[in-house]
Amino acid sequence: MKLESLSKIEQVRRAILREILSGRLRPGQRLLEAQLSKQLGVSQATVNAALQDLHNQGLVTKLLNRSTNVSRYTLEDVARLFAVRMLLEPAAAAAVSKAWSDNARNRLSRPVEAMRCAAQANDLAAFCLADYEFHHEIYRLSGNSFLIQAAEAIAAAPFAYVLCDHLEALPTDYAALAEDHQEIIDAIGNGPDEAARQMRARIERWLDHSRRALERAAPQDAALDLETAACRL
Repeated sequence: MKLESLSKIEQVRRAILREILSGRLRPGQRLLEAQLSKQLGVSQATVNAALQDLHNQGLVTKLLNRSTNVSRYTLEDVARLFAVRMLLEPAAAAAVSKAWSDNARNRLSRPVEAMRCAAQANDLAAFCLADYEFHHEIYRLSGNSFLIQAAEAIAAAPFAYVLCDHLEALPTDYAALAEDHQEIIDAIGNGPDEAARQMRARIERWLDHSRRALERAAPQDAALDLETAACRL
């Protein structure tokens, strides 16, 4: 068994991502490169490169010569993100199915097992990271460099709801969600048409679940805004 060797930039990117997924870094929060550099024991150049990668993936918003903040998504942003995902991911799953092998199955099974363990431990950040790895592995296994490149722009899709700052509003059975991913593996093994069909069905289900939870949270936000405004009067 061979351990994966990660570059310093990738280690920093994952460390920041874990802080975002755990909720310790909230949507809209400013990220200070000097502070992150000191906390992580790396150069500011390394932090800058990691933040640029996260910016390219839509996880942080990096403004040239200004600030870098954790991205904040609206429900409309999530819907647009999933619309692009609906075009790309079923095609990637079908491409993987056409070249299906034991190696491909094993590569997809590893993050699913990590999701199961994270769900059992109630570790949301670990679950989201494994979810991210699963979907990116599908793109990598597609062998299509253009799909792989396009996937970077929608990297936040599996956990976009975290960036809406309403994580507490999304009741989710993470153990069942892990098994959803196992069913995707099984569908990929059953041919390109079934792979694409099942992937579309899962994406629609995940979007609907997020949308309903975020819509329920919206009236609570409005009430809090009114209460805050009243307190200022």
